[in-house]
Parts: sequence; structure tokens; C-alpha cells
Amino acid sequence: MVFREICGYTMHSKKPDTQDSHRRNRRSIQRAPHAEKLERPPGPQRPPNALTFLGRVPLEKPFAIPTCNLGDLLGRIGCLLFTIDFPLIQYVAWSDKSGLFELMERSSVITVSDATHHTSLNHAGSDALLGMLCALGLAGRTSDGQYRLTQEAREFCLRSSPYFIADQLSAHRKPIPKAYTIRRRSWRLSTWLRFQSYFPSMRFGSSRRLLNQHVRNLPACVTAVKTGEFRNVKCLVEIAGGSGTMAIPLALEHTDLRVVLTELPQALRNIRPFLVEHGVDRRIELMPLDALKYPWSIPTCDGIFIGNFLHAFSDENCHQLCVEAFRHLSPGGKLWLHEMIWNANKDGPLIVALYNAAIRNGPGRQRTACELMAILESAGFVDPYAVPTTGAFSLIAAHKPSD
Repeated sequence: MVFREICGYTMHSKKPDTQDSHRRNRRSIQRAPHAEKLERPPGPQRPPNALTFLGRVPLEKPFAIPTCNLGDLLGRIGCLLFTIDFPLIQYVAWSDKSGLFELMERSSVITVSDATHHTSLNHAGSDALLGMLCALGLAGRTSDGQYRLTQEAREFCLRSSPYFIADQLSAHRKPIPKAYTIRRRSWRLSTWLRFQSYFPSMRFGSSRRLLNQHVRNLPACVTAVKTGEFRNVKCLVEIAGGSGTMAIPLALEHTDLRVVLTELPQALRNIRPFLVEHGVDRRIELMPLDALKYPWSIPTCDGIFIGNFLHAFSDENCHQLCVEAFRHLSPGGKLWLHEMIWNANKDGPLIVALYNAAIRNGPGRQRTACELMAILESAGFVDPYAVPTTGAFSLIAAHKPSD
């Protein structure tokens, strides 16, 4: 045996032949799960109903809704369960660096427009950070859209306070995102955002992204199915259905319902394993569709579901999507939107503020239930209403008038 002193620590080094042996063993262990002829080492066996593809236990009828709120958990730990996350303290640090706290103190109350004109932030950045400060309890919002500091923020986030801490909260010393400060969208930023979409982890329809969407959306979709909203539907088409987080529990719960799941053509081969693992690949029809290219090629139906999708787009694009859904629904049919929604005062929940801050690099934003109902009515739907599910999600539904 050989001992070496490195940086004041005694390090134990194996003999060369022993090291080579261990390297070979490690390589064989890494290959073992993929080698057909190798036997699994002794130890606890995987339960018979565990998934091999997802590494998760599948839904099986009868399934129960989750008793706890995933949105509350994610908000507390400051996590989006998304491909990119920033810690909560980073948003506070950006608010300090942009001068947002000092502006609110000088002006007593401000609007998003005031923040845009008197700080380094653009409209998207002002909206994102003010929403985050409200959800964190560092600012309050009035019903007419004015923001003011809370006493907590005055004591700990103002540079004039002896207890100022905000400049010490930056976990990774990241600069304010360009999407929060650029006044005019440059070709360089647009190219970078487009280039990001080609990364394997960011690509729409990739296995990794589908799994990410699956774990984020499944609890809310299961709860939506259990509301009873879909019990009288004969044919439901899900637009941009992802991994099938809505289609799978629908097919399990309503055995006579025709379920059509549409998604981008390149995603379909990665979606099928999710359906196979849940035993519904023969029950759910997969159909290629780019939801932003009109007209849609989908069957006429009495129900359309668009889940966790509209937040990524402008009001104009959302209106067009709903108009296209209206066109394909039979008279008396219903459209359901399923989105994370702001409360009426747009100062929470925290998980919604986090998502709103994350998507403000584009035209999208989180909306209130009333804002989504207004979009449905502008597309010709009548009698809109909201049904809360879980994790800050709600079903926003409306009918197409009967002839």
C-alpha cells in the first residue's frame, strides 16, 4: 500500500493492478443494466408494477388524486421542475441591482410602467420582478395595479437601512437576464433563444423534456379528470398533449371516451412509450399537429382540451388558438383550458410568480381566470367558468353555442 500527502491530507492510493481491476469492475457494473445476458445482482427487486421506461409506478384504475399540493411544495423550495431554475434569492438580488426597491421607496407607489421608465428593466422584467416581490411578501399590489414596499422590504432591502442585506443574496452572482433589460429585441438574443430550442434537453418533444412535463403536470391533470367535467364527453381532442398527462388518466377513467392526443410530429415516437407503460396505447389515438399552424387537421369533436400551453403566447395568439378550437367543436361542445393562474390581485401564488418570471423572455405570461375567460368569450364561447384543480392550476371552460 502506498500513502501520499496532498494539500495536507493523507491520501490512500491502491496499487496499479488493483486500480485496473476496480476500473474494469466499474465499467462492467455500468454496462450491466443494458446487457441482456448479465444477471441482476442480488438485492431488493423492483416491484412488478414499477415502470422500466419512466422509473415510476404507473397510474392504475382506480387511482386517487394527490392529497397534497405540488405547487405549494415547489413554491416553498423555489423550484419550477423545469429545465432552467433560478433560486428565489436571485430575484431579490436583481430587484436590488435594477433599482426597483429604491424607486418604490422614493415614489411610495409605482406601476409596471413606472418601473419600465425609471429603472434598467423593460416591461417584461418589471412585470416579472414585481410579481415575484409580491409573492415573496416584499411588495403589495392594489387592485388598480400599483405596487408598494412592505415593512419587511424597507428594513432589509433598502440601502438606506442599517439592516440592508439584498446585495448579499445573489447565489451565483448572475447578471440580470437580458430578456429583462433589452428594450428592443436584438437579432443576437432572438438567435440565441432559437438556438437554445435545439439543445437536446430543451427540444420540444424530446424524451427528457416529455418526462419533465410529465412529472410537473400529472398531479393537476389527474385532479382535473376527477372533477367530473368530462363524464358526458364522447370524443375529446387534446391539443399539444405532451406525454399524455391528461389523455392517460382520461382513458383510464372513462373507458367509452374516444381520446385523441395531438403533438408535434417529431414528438410522437417519444410519447408512445408513455402510453405503452400505462397500458393505454390502444385506447389513445396519436395524431401529428403543429398547434400554431392553421387550419388544424383534427376530427370534429364535442370536447377540446388545451393544457398548460396558452401561457407561452401573446393574447393575440391565444385568441387565434381558441378561435380554431371553436371551429372544430360541434355545436354545444366545450373547450377546457388548464393553466396555472394568478389570484385575482396578481400577487400570488408563489409558484405562479416563478413561472411568470421564467417565461417573460418571450410574449407569454401567466394570466388570471378572468383574463382567460375574456379570451374565450372573444373567440365566440359562452358561459365561461373556472374549476380549481391543484398546484395553482384551474380548468377554465366554456361552451360553443348550440345551433
